[in-house]
Order: sequence, then structure tokens, then C-alpha cells
Amino acid sequence: MPGKSPGPDGPAEELRRRIAQKGPVGFDEFMAVALYHPQGGYYASRTSRTGRRGDFFTNVSVGPVFGKLLATQFAEMRALLGDPEDFTLVEQGANDGRLMADILSVWPGPTPRIIMVEPLANLRAVQQRMLAPWASRLSHVVHEKDLPHFTGVFFANELLDAFPVKLLSRMEGTWQEHRVACHDTRFVLVETPFAGNPPPVPAGIPHFKTEICPSIGPWTQTIAGKLARGWIFLVDYGHPAAARHHPARAAGTLAAYRAHQRVDDPLAEPGGQDITSHVDFTAVARAADEAGLTLAGFTDQHHALTALAARTFPAMPEKELAPETAREMRALRQLLHPESMGTTFQFLALGKNATDPLAAFQFARDPQHELLS
Repeated sequence: MPGKSPGPDGPAEELRRRIAQKGPVGFDEFMAVALYHPQGGYYASRTSRTGRRGDFFTNVSVGPVFGKLLATQFAEMRALLGDPEDFTLVEQGANDGRLMADILSVWPGPTPRIIMVEPLANLRAVQQRMLAPWASRLSHVVHEKDLPHFTGVFFANELLDAFPVKLLSRMEGTWQEHRVACHDTRFVLVETPFAGNPPPVPAGIPHFKTEICPSIGPWTQTIAGKLARGWIFLVDYGHPAAARHHPARAAGTLAAYRAHQRVDDPLAEPGGQDITSHVDFTAVARAADEAGLTLAGFTDQHHALTALAARTFPAMPEKELAPETAREMRALRQLLHPESMGTTFQFLALGKNATDPLAAFQFARDPQHELLS
């Protein structure tokens, strides 16, 4: 049956073994095993996860226009760096590699060096097939710590929302952590006192659930240490802290999905459904500051892609559009729509030894004010 963890070596059995050995585990540990276990973890499955036949849509699902727009931004970044011969595009969380292929298909000038960060062997093989036309410029690393020092752009589309998170709740001023235990064969949440630093939720909200991501800081430090000059460019859904900790989000942002439907129980069938939470972009910005990076831009997708589209597409003639151009315009409208992807997704750029303004943030507000004030 689709969605079930295969056999005794799957994520469910691994989690039961860990809980039996050491007691309830943090939700971040549960989420990591459910998503990334090599035998039956959600992302290790060969089943399609995106598009109409998958569990969710992404910007890439809309078609190649998203990659075309990013190519405009990344080509500008290359020029701002002085067109270095070793200019490198690094992508993490690439799924099947389609976004990188869309970018390279319209890349102006010599093909850059390409590095994909991918821990799962089955996805490395899929990416190699997808990027076969650029095989001579392609290499893989299993972990970001394995990256060489590089000049260029590290980018990730919908990566951080899949980073494992801890679940917290504040009841009458006291913070609790929700950990995962096992009753019979079912996984359940249990409350334990939270000993860490609580998130800065306003005191006027008595009952509040939220998530924190322990790995954001170390991950940002690692990438920053590998980037000699250039940018980290992140696209994901989420909020600055002020919006994330608003009373309207007092129930938290954790969610699970299967077949484009939200699933009530994120603990059900580990490996059989997507688990995600909205990104705390203020936490990312603070981690970036500690890693020696600068805020180069922050805005929603509508404003970012509107700016890039103005550079990517010439003024349209009034006559009827060619079929391919018409398809691109329909896809662009879907990416920009303010009631859909246009305001759900955010663009964040972090610079290192690179301070030039970037095209995507032409219509953006001050990122310091948006994220850190």
C-alpha cells in the first residue's frame, strides 16, 4: 500500500528502536528519520513527490520559467563578481535536478561549475541523469561540509522548510517541548519541560505553539565558511519573527501533506507523508549575521519575480503571442499571483564579500527593518 514504511528496516521501526532505547525523542529527531531515512524515508522514496501526481506543488512544477528568471539573477551575480572563470552554482535540496537544468538551459555564456549537495544516493542518480548535458561541469557532495571553497552562488528552493524542528508550546507562561513516544505501535506526543532559550513570543499571547530549528545556525555557519565570495540565495515559505509570532499563528505552522491534502496527524506513517514547517526568516538572518554574512535582500516572490521578469522578457507586442511565449506568461502569472505563490514564498539573499544591489530586490524594503527590527 502506498505511504507505508517498507518492512522492519524502515523509519517507523528505527524510531521505535530509538524510543525503546532512550525514551521519547525530540520531534526534530522524529522528523529527520521520517524524511531522510535511507530505507523508506519520505525523500528517499522513488515516488514522485511534486506536481499533480505528487503531494505538493513547487515553483518548479509550474514550468521552466522559474529557472529562467533565476538564471537572470545568477547571471547578474556572476557579472557583479567580475565574471570569474571559477564561478560556481551550488544547489542543495534539488530533488530531481529540474530547477538546475532549467537554469542551465538558458544560461548565457560559458557553463559555470555545478555542485549539487545531496545525501541520498537515489536522488544523486536522478540528478545525474537530468543534468547529463552538463556532466563535464557537474559534481556531487553528500553533505555541505564536504563542499570545496567556491566563488559564486549557493541556492536552495524549498529546502529550509524541511529542516527538522522542535515543537514547543507556552501555557500560562511556561514553555514545554513536545517529544515523541510510542504507545503500543502508535507514535504520540508527550510534554516535557523545555530547558533551552524560548522564542521571543509576545507575553500577551497566553497559549502559543511554535517550532524552532536547531540546525539553522550550524548549517549557515558551514555554508558561510565554504563561500569565499558571492551569495547564499534562499527561496521558501515562511515569515519574519514578528509575523510568525502573531496571535493568528498561535497554533504553529507544522503541517503534513499527502496527495495535496493536509494530514491531521504528522506522526502517522513515518516516511509516507511530507512534514514541513514555515521558515523563521529572522532566525536565518540572525544566524547569517553570526556567520559573518550580510543581508543582501528580502522580499516576497511577487516583488522579486516582477523585478526579474522585467529584465528577462522584452516588452510584449500587442499582436497574438506565440504558443511558447503564451505558456511562459501563464506560468509567470501563477508564480506572481498574490493570493497563491506570490506572497506565500519569500526570497532571501545573504552576501559575503559582495555588496552590490541585486535585481530581485529592486522593489524590496530594507531587509534589516523587515527581519531584525
